[in-house]
Amino acid sequence: MPRRPPSLESVGSVGSPIDPKLRKKVAVVGSGCAGIAALWALNRSYHDVYMYEAASRLGGHTNTVTWKNGKYETGVDTGFIVLNAATYPNFINFLKRVKVDTVPTEMTFGVTRDHGLFEWAGTSLDALFSQRKNIFSLRMWRMIFDIIRFNQFALDLLMADDENDAAAMNGYSKGAKREETIGEYLDREGYSDAFRDDYLIPMTAAVWSTSPDKCTLDFPAVTLVRFMWNHHLLSTISTRPQWLTLKKCGKSYIDAVMHGFPSNHLFLNTQVTQVTSEEDGRVRVHTHDGKSDVYDHVILATHGDQALRIIGSSATPEEKEILSAFKTSENSVVLHSDLSHMPASEKAWSSWNYLTLSSPSTGKQNIDQVSLTYNMNILQHIPRETFGDVLVTMNPLHQPNPDTIQGSFTYRHPLYTPEAVRAQKLLPRIQNKRGISYAGAWTKYGFHEDGFSSGLHIAQDHLYAKLPFQFVDSTYSRGRKPSLGLADLFPGGAEQTPPVPVTSASAGAEAQPTSPRIPEWHDTRTLHPQTAKTPAIMNALPRLPWRQSAQRWSCFFCQHARPSPRNLASPAARRAASTTPSPKQQTGPSFGGAPSMEQVHAHYRRKNATTAYYTLSIILGTVALSYGSVPLYKMICQTTGWGGQPIRAHGPDVDYSEDGLASRLVPVTSANRIRVTFSSSVSDVLPWKFTPQQREVRVLPGETALAFYTATNTSDTDIIGVATYSVTPGQVAPYFSKIQCFCFEEQRLNAGETVDMPVFFYLDPDIVNDVNMRGIETVTLNYTFFKAKYDDNGRFKAPVPIEQK
Repeated sequence: MPRRPPSLESVGSVGSPIDPKLRKKVAVVGSGCAGIAALWALNRSYHDVYMYEAASRLGGHTNTVTWKNGKYETGVDTGFIVLNAATYPNFINFLKRVKVDTVPTEMTFGVTRDHGLFEWAGTSLDALFSQRKNIFSLRMWRMIFDIIRFNQFALDLLMADDENDAAAMNGYSKGAKREETIGEYLDREGYSDAFRDDYLIPMTAAVWSTSPDKCTLDFPAVTLVRFMWNHHLLSTISTRPQWLTLKKCGKSYIDAVMHGFPSNHLFLNTQVTQVTSEEDGRVRVHTHDGKSDVYDHVILATHGDQALRIIGSSATPEEKEILSAFKTSENSVVLHSDLSHMPASEKAWSSWNYLTLSSPSTGKQNIDQVSLTYNMNILQHIPRETFGDVLVTMNPLHQPNPDTIQGSFTYRHPLYTPEAVRAQKLLPRIQNKRGISYAGAWTKYGFHEDGFSSGLHIAQDHLYAKLPFQFVDSTYSRGRKPSLGLADLFPGGAEQTPPVPVTSASAGAEAQPTSPRIPEWHDTRTLHPQTAKTPAIMNALPRLPWRQSAQRWSCFFCQHARPSPRNLASPAARRAASTTPSPKQQTGPSFGGAPSMEQVHAHYRRKNATTAYYTLSIILGTVALSYGSVPLYKMICQTTGWGGQPIRAHGPDVDYSEDGLASRLVPVTSANRIRVTFSSSVSDVLPWKFTPQQREVRVLPGETALAFYTATNTSDTDIIGVATYSVTPGQVAPYFSKIQCFCFEEQRLNAGETVDMPVFFYLDPDIVNDVNMRGIETVTLNYTFFKAKYDDNGRFKAPVPIEQK
């Protein structure tokens, strides 16, 4: 490995004296976010940089396309679209340097199954239940319950995670524990099929652009949970980071980087087919046209599997073993305006709209294909009134209307499997060997920040470029071991401020070249002050609370903080640890020892309070549900016709305009008249006589009819009664609409009083179009009167059984 220059300050910037021995000819293969980042950083150094790109344009997934609607035009991003303020630190710092502006945007997610048969969206409560039938779906409520449960308890995976970094550095099987997949975790914890099929699989498949059959359930559980934690996706309703989009689309930052770059150093439409090693240690780059050139260093800013194909036969066994673990999936993307690729209900329209089909032949709830529609009107603030519907659909379930298509593209995305995650930890073993470095989003989580940061990291650590800002490793942006309590469930609650991220290993070594070497996987914040001889770095970091500290592992039951065994990974660290103060001196959160009893008691008081809050919430929710269940059920029956309850058409919501009720009251003269009979009954405890004045009427669908009942109070006291009703056969109830009636209203009859009670109704004309209504010639409307449970003064009183009178 080349020796680091004695002083980056003296040779690391443009205009400084250049040692010819340090100046290198560097080739960057690939112009995606990783390649652009490396090029930008190296342009600020003394190196001679060249870029190769197989396509006719730069940017990779950063692909801005012109959208036309009549005389209007606007730019639309079809690959990289959004970023956020919390987990894109390096990219945001870069944008500030090149003066590319961002604007806030809205990130919402929704799921549509089987062309609208099942839909939900996370935009609002109204969108969550955009299909009102889901309010009464046990499957839907179980999904919601499991979402809240997963958001709270999946963090246990991070609390217990030891990462297996030391074992992984020795190879796949030399002590490395097999990582649990998210599918195995869900089975172990008993999560429902609804949560898996209607929430987690759609979300992970959408986020990683991966079809459900390939890796969703095989995704490493710890990696998935850590990603969701870092991106604040495990906060049920609490504050989340602001999402952003580039004001002038993604191409604006590509243009800013390439401005002034020598055209004879850029090779578009030039595919690199092979990279070989020369005897003098340099690297030869071969292109598809048979040409080749020699470079001092080559950065393969491609996908991992593409990098393996490029190094080809010259690859070492270790390079083959590691790079062969990285795979990609090919996804087609269409820019269009066909609304059939959006949820059926406009209430469920979101920024990201996941569409899927059930697969009865395989028994799967999701077909082996991810289809995701990005609503660019929302994401990039494109006015719908001016440009119409602007949609980007990845892997459409069916081809959009050709008249609506304005572009089709193909992108490759990394597949995340347990093998790929383990291989990521082994990458340092082949980086910067033979004059070759590897960069790309596949080296981390697969996002734009990961790819961009990998390019900066290569330029800084392998080629000693000096960045105009501090490089940030955002892998543990919120700490290794999170602490999430009840307050996280509320807006503006205990949303932890992310600790100052750890700088790159090279920056640490540069600050303290005499410090003992710490393994790359080790967090320098975890060492005791006497162990880590890097006071400048330690003092620059905020001291964390002992339960949130990234340097301690926690017992699952008592969560007593103890020094991590990894702190003693090196002989130097063990020697330093042997000189630490006595336990009395280092007890407490400031050191690596056990917490004091006061801290333990405070911890359990917090846990007990959380349990009490949850228990109280459940009790109050149950009481509220029990009180509201009866009127809610009554309202549902009146609205839907369930339980033989006719739909009530009267009230302030009825539209009596030409487009409202009047349009329904058109007799269908071609239909047969339907016989409507009337019946009545009275509760045993109500001394009333209640009878219909007519036995039957015959009406056409859409024709109104008026009927009367007569009620007589046969007792010598005033009594209040309440009537309920039903229709038989039950399937007719949705079509039996009453414009006016006396049901569910208190009817007070004085002693001996007789009153007539009208019912104004009609049968909806749609009854003739329902095949289930064929053959029905008679409908019966029944009313039953009950005694209201009030005394003569209006106070509640239980009814008195007849036998006690």
